[in-house]
Amino acid sequence: RFEPMRHLPITLLLAPLLYSADDKAQEFFEMRVRPVLAKNCFACHTASKMGGLEMRSRESLLKGGKSGPAVTAGDPDHSLLIQAIRQQGELKMPPQGRLKDEEIEQIAAWVKSGAVWPDAPVAPAAKTGEYIVSPEQRAFWSFQPIRKPDPPKAHANTPIDRFIVAKLNEKRLTPVKPADKRTLLRRATYDLTGLPPTPEEIDAFLADKSSNAFEKVVDRLLASPRYGERWGRHWLDVARYSDNKLDPTGETPHPNAFRYRDWVIDAFNRDMPYDLFVKAQIAGDQLPEPAKTAAGLGLYALSPEFQDDRVDVTTRGFLGLTVACAQCHNHKFDPIPQTDYYSILGIFNNTKMNEYPLASEAVVKEYKDRKKKADDQQKTLDDYVRSQALQLAQIHATRAADYLMAVRKDKREDREMNAAAAGLDLETLNNWIAYLRKPAREHPYLKPFLDAVASKKPEAEVRKIAEEFQALALAVFTEKKSIEEKNLIRLGGSNERSDLSNADLLSLERDKYFLWRDLYDKQGILIYGENGIARFLQGEFKTYLATLRKDLDRYKKEIPEQYPYLQIISDVENLKKQKLFLRGDRNNLGDETPPRNITILCTGPPKVFTKGSGRLEFAEAIASPANPLTARVMVNRIWQSHFGTGIVRTTSNFGQLGERPVNPELLDYLAARFIENKWSIKAMNREIMLTSTYQLSTEDSPKAFTADPENRLLWRADRKRLDVEELRDSLLFVSGKLDPKAGGPPEQLTVENKRRTVYGFVSRKDLDPLLALFDFPNPNATSEQRIVTTVPLQGLFFLNSPLMINQTEALAERIGSTGDQAASIQKTYRLLFGRAATPKEIALGTEFLKSNKDQPWPKYLQVLLSSNEFIFIG
Repeated sequence: RFEPMRHLPITLLLAPLLYSADDKAQEFFEMRVRPVLAKNCFACHTASKMGGLEMRSRESLLKGGKSGPAVTAGDPDHSLLIQAIRQQGELKMPPQGRLKDEEIEQIAAWVKSGAVWPDAPVAPAAKTGEYIVSPEQRAFWSFQPIRKPDPPKAHANTPIDRFIVAKLNEKRLTPVKPADKRTLLRRATYDLTGLPPTPEEIDAFLADKSSNAFEKVVDRLLASPRYGERWGRHWLDVARYSDNKLDPTGETPHPNAFRYRDWVIDAFNRDMPYDLFVKAQIAGDQLPEPAKTAAGLGLYALSPEFQDDRVDVTTRGFLGLTVACAQCHNHKFDPIPQTDYYSILGIFNNTKMNEYPLASEAVVKEYKDRKKKADDQQKTLDDYVRSQALQLAQIHATRAADYLMAVRKDKREDREMNAAAAGLDLETLNNWIAYLRKPAREHPYLKPFLDAVASKKPEAEVRKIAEEFQALALAVFTEKKSIEEKNLIRLGGSNERSDLSNADLLSLERDKYFLWRDLYDKQGILIYGENGIARFLQGEFKTYLATLRKDLDRYKKEIPEQYPYLQIISDVENLKKQKLFLRGDRNNLGDETPPRNITILCTGPPKVFTKGSGRLEFAEAIASPANPLTARVMVNRIWQSHFGTGIVRTTSNFGQLGERPVNPELLDYLAARFIENKWSIKAMNREIMLTSTYQLSTEDSPKAFTADPENRLLWRADRKRLDVEELRDSLLFVSGKLDPKAGGPPEQLTVENKRRTVYGFVSRKDLDPLLALFDFPNPNATSEQRIVTTVPLQGLFFLNSPLMINQTEALAERIGSTGDQAASIQKTYRLLFGRAATPKEIALGTEFLKSNKDQPWPKYLQVLLSSNEFIFIG
């Protein structure tokens, strides 16, 4: 039977209900919707009210503008705003280009949920306008200094158990009995390695009668290289790790992304102190031994490349604070002013993507020199093709009227003959025909011609309209060329994009721009690329093009294989001063926000960081033992990885909207111990796993269940379903096919791939179906916890998956055919469940094998591998 929901803790079932619906809607708006509107809409639809539409509140959107209500709450498909950003009708917004698909979907989801738009809060402020944190805000539990409390005087084996038992005593509850040794070993082995124990390991533990038998098991597992593969994956969820860029057009891999993944795994295996682990990921290039720490910067270098994403992953991941909610105004719930957000944003805005070579200077230089030679040649070729293409486009534009008239009379069977008779280029004529048949264009200039054709006006009148369009097309070409020349003069001859933001540049009118784009831009109907332009060239012009191409091909062949490197970020040479974006609008600037720490984490006014971008100082502030959040947040994540839920269930939100700790004294005790033990994660693993609480069984207690149905007080252990990595790896492990090779480039999770799942390719664009099916987190955002779902397709996986079928066949080969079915069944149970089969199980297995003539063993093994005993941890 497939009953994955039966024994899940109610916490996981109710996880979506931890916040009220209103709080979730407000946070979604502040995090996902308001920043997009501020960036793309507010410039035209706040004070200027373009089109009569003001976007200052929910009411103004419901009222709408000249075209009617912009939003119909609850109905995105009939909301003009959604239609415009989807660009489904005549109104296409924003004019500068279509939003990302993800942004459109988020705004549509916001409208569907009711279009919640909270009013911006009035922050506490002094007369000078500075943000003042009130004493009540400073008194909030997570902002209090970490104090190591004395364990309660409860009857228990370890200090941690005394905190647990004291809470149980308050409810007059007692823990259930300990787990049996086989169950405990399976639990510990999965917790620390993500794999099941071998029969030999089970036998050894059962035979060890010493008082420290389990302690020896924990030490052995912590020393295993499989430990880092399991615990590194926990962190990679927080780090939103993937192997490719966020590119909607296709898979664009980061060729060296795996080096960050391998660094994380190695850091856990070496038990890198967590404070160093933190600093390495924020400023690894600026630490004393950058060769050992720079790889940590993959946290940002592999990100979706949005600086607000970097603020979010830093503050949620390390501090458990939702600082990104202060992007458009002061935080609605926590003492985080908008200036805090922009101070941190300024740190990351003063960084750039870079690489840290893992090869000699000579190797790097040779590659870069040869690559530059090829790149320069490519630019020369591209510039030549573009210049020739524009000249040709202008020539074709001088006959635009002839092409339009030819389109008017077009018949497919006569097209080639008519084009030749009129002296027109057939391919260009085909381009005009396809363009005019488009259902809609973003400029109005062809409408008079099309209307004249549709109404069958006299040819002379139609010709006159076509010639007017031709004159306009040529005028637009000349105007655009003139504007480009004038803009270069204003920029001092530079065409660097970094110069454009502060320059008062000229531009075409909107409609003229779209006409220019349709005719003359890179995809314009009159523009030909390198292959297309060649047929129009003659003599020296054609020879020159061929020479450029020949040289480029030669230069490319001379480029050696690229050297290995770490993908990192580094400080820019010329630091920029960050200003506050009023209401989140980058075009509406406020005061400067120098780089500094978060206000609530400082005892006085935050000191301005002065070393470069401020990354190193920020890293040191986060990793400081005096920081009340960093140690608390990490030990809570560790606790969650062992027990399924944290002492604080919202592991990435220790603010007002987060849940309060069920045992705050225990949390502070663990945080203090973490720092005392030099930020050792392995020491924290060990201390937790050697408690009686960790070693409890999953048996029920009606009295305890009535008083604490969610098991928040830990009167028993909760059963946990294997996550996708544990499930896939276990199937390969028991079949004897798991490849233990560690590290290296990722591989697609095909049936042929036998490596651990942590080394599989993770895509931001198109997540592997197996990962998606079993609740792998979205790699585009930091994830605090795996949410467990149960859907029919998961059951079908065990029935039909090629992976499942292949491993049952491999496992059947491993079991072997001895002729003694009872002995083979016993061997199977030892491999899969670490125990002996009961007489009843042997009888049922024997009967099943006899009744199935076609591949009886693979089918029998498929049943066992689909059982709750295999896919759940007790």
